[in-house]
Amino acid sequence: MLISAIRRWRIRRLYNAGEWSKARKECESELATSNYMFAAELMVRCLYNEAQWQALLDFTNHHPESDLGSYTHKAKRKLAEKIEASEGIPEPDHKQDWNATDLLSNWSQEGNRVWLRHPWGWVHWDMPEGFVLGQTHPSLLHLALEVLLSPWVPETKSWDVEARSRGQHHALSYSGGIDSTAAMILMPDNTILAYHERNFTSMLNHSLPYSTFEAIELRTNRRVLRIPSNHEKIRTFSGKQTGFSTANAACVHLILLADHLDLSSIAFGTVIENTWLEKGLKYRDFTQSHYWNYWPKKFEQAGLMYVLPINHITEAGALSICKQSSFSDVVNSCLRGHTGEWCGKCWKCFHKNGPLGRKIDPSSKEISHFLNKKPLRTAQHALWALKVQGLENLAPQLSNHIAKDLSWWEKAYQPGLELIDEPLRSFIEKRTTSYLEWMAEPYALISVDLDV
Repeated sequence: MLISAIRRWRIRRLYNAGEWSKARKECESELATSNYMFAAELMVRCLYNEAQWQALLDFTNHHPESDLGSYTHKAKRKLAEKIEASEGIPEPDHKQDWNATDLLSNWSQEGNRVWLRHPWGWVHWDMPEGFVLGQTHPSLLHLALEVLLSPWVPETKSWDVEARSRGQHHALSYSGGIDSTAAMILMPDNTILAYHERNFTSMLNHSLPYSTFEAIELRTNRRVLRIPSNHEKIRTFSGKQTGFSTANAACVHLILLADHLDLSSIAFGTVIENTWLEKGLKYRDFTQSHYWNYWPKKFEQAGLMYVLPINHITEAGALSICKQSSFSDVVNSCLRGHTGEWCGKCWKCFHKNGPLGRKIDPSSKEISHFLNKKPLRTAQHALWALKVQGLENLAPQLSNHIAKDLSWWEKAYQPGLELIDEPLRSFIEKRTTSYLEWMAEPYALISVDLDV
């Protein structure tokens, strides 16, 4: 026992001195001893500090219990950044500087690729055959600029051009996940489904949504339009992680395609947690929010109705709708799964796949981290997810909240229908009724005010 402790001390000393290569070699000789867990975890840390991302991934693949600090997740991100740096960010053949006075001149097209010059570089979209940027209404191009650049370029918010006439077709900004699929199910069957496809190396894996798209096409003969783009890189120039510039940047591909597809509306799979609840913690009158009183008007200027077809439904309700549908076996919200399998360890797997009866690891580092973080992410839904899965023991600090009757969380909130214009409102109300019960008055939702 003493000798074992001395060896650990010696290795720790090398590690603390920054002698990671030497510490790692010492660890290798300890993997077959009682010091296994100590050595395995320290090896992972050494490999990370040495920037040996692929070696780290190979090691944790054979020793998954060694990844106590979520270094696999970090290494995958670092490896993706390294690959991206070597590949470079694409640029058009005909380049130009950012034009702050003539904003629409920053758009261009080469072949099927549409380019946007932003103040820090270029992003692009690969459009369907026949798309012509020059035939796209100026209001659509202005709206696209605003949803992409307004956090950093405030002048993109001020545009006043002749309004575009509304088209004929509904469209859904479709991700292939649970909420998005619930929105698809409640919308008319001829709604156009369009997926923003991140087309650069990252940790996001497209295989699960692809399998959902394939099932949709085989079972309903509906095709999901996929638009490759790298516009999620815009925010990285401000030191932020890859992602959407604004919530509505998730539909920018449909804004650009609105004339090409003759669109009358764009819908989103946005649930109660992001409408009538603020950060899933506290009730708010969403009709009085700045968000609701700003964005629908902007979309209307571009001849597009802004539709939130599941604003009256919780994540639990969306799960129930998907579970009752013909896509219950394929729909998935996990972003890290591959070859048809979810990871079982991420937060989305906890509160979406777990309640569907799918196998997860509730003791994973990420799930444990979020369950013990304050404020609790997607709080009201997380409480429900703990209760329905019988996992109350994972968060004893939440026991008082979990003990309450949460069955109302699985029902729909009728006032939310007022946010949807007719005749779509009546259609969605009818479909909602076929899947869910309605919350009874006085609405428990209105009393939500969680300090968790």
